[in-house]
Amino acid sequence: MTYAKELAEVLKSAADGLKGQHRRVSVALTALGSELPAEDLVTAAQLVSDEVNAVVIGPKSADGLHHVLSEELPDAHCKMNELFKKNEIDAAVTLHYPFPLGVATITCLVCPATGRKMVLASTTGSSDTVRVAAMIKNAISGIALAKALGVEKPTVGILNIDNAPSVERALNKLANNSYSLTWAGSHRADGGALMRGNDLIQGTPDVMVCDSLTGNLLVKLWSASQSGGNIETVGCGYGVGLGLEQKNPIVIISRASGIPVIAEAMRFCGKIVAGNVMQRWQDEWQSANQAGLAEILKELQVAPISNPSSESIKMPEKTVVSEEIHGIDILEIEDAKSTLWQEGIYAETGMGCTGPVVMVNPATLDQAKIALKRFLA
Repeated sequence: MTYAKELAEVLKSAADGLKGQHRRVSVALTALGSELPAEDLVTAAQLVSDEVNAVVIGPKSADGLHHVLSEELPDAHCKMNELFKKNEIDAAVTLHYPFPLGVATITCLVCPATGRKMVLASTTGSSDTVRVAAMIKNAISGIALAKALGVEKPTVGILNIDNAPSVERALNKLANNSYSLTWAGSHRADGGALMRGNDLIQGTPDVMVCDSLTGNLLVKLWSASQSGGNIETVGCGYGVGLGLEQKNPIVIISRASGIPVIAEAMRFCGKIVAGNVMQRWQDEWQSANQAGLAEILKELQVAPISNPSSESIKMPEKTVVSEEIHGIDILEIEDAKSTLWQEGIYAETGMGCTGPVVMVNPATLDQAKIALKRFLA
């Protein structure tokens, strides 16, 4: 940031302070990789430019918006991360971002029957490779987001899907160990913390817990049903990535997210930054661990199959990884990475929009695909 821009920011903050206003949040938008033209993404940024300081990272921008030139999405992600390091942005909206395993996105929906806001935890990524453990972590992340959005004592419900009763029992153990947890009661006649489809539509709990694949499907239905499924027109996207490895608030949209959704995702960034969501998550995680979370999660872990040779595999020289390889089950993803390391190919694991990914350097992509075909055969 130039001296002139720094001075302008200081003067603007001082003026806002005199008016009793808070500093506006700086939100980056990567305007690449969408099914919409780049101009539409820029239009979304323009719509919220009087609410947040919009920074467009992409091939095009508009007058009055800060612009960082980028022609490809991997490069845009690199520049986005540099802006975070320089403290030039507070949050970002992007797509195709490969969060590391252990990070899942948590969003907020407006329920059609009541107009109530409901946090959905989670929608993409994976908090854990074990389904019950992932949903427990999703509940903690959902509570953190709800608190960041101003709900100081959020009620929690678990969508009645596979493993829901096991998740309820585990969360009750935390509650019995003094973790602050308030259950919602289903609006169905038999009540209880297990939520039905009606509770989704009505927004019965403040936080609805589910697995990422179910949450992803729900968001798509929620946001695209009024457009015939072609484009997402409602909501704020797939939410913010929360987990141990996540330091900055990055909010995910999809290729089908329309202008209203992208604009709302940027507004959502402003709200969660103002609510200090990343610190809220840290506080919630610490509280859960003080109540015995680690021991509960340890009981759920499946013992890995012993593979003596994997212990001697050394990590190849680290390279920039920007190519994603899809189609590998989450339970095999770490073994897939080890297979590539054994071949001398540096690789990392992550979670893309459609599930687990192995990430490699473009120069080794073809070689990596051949090695993984042998691994999966």
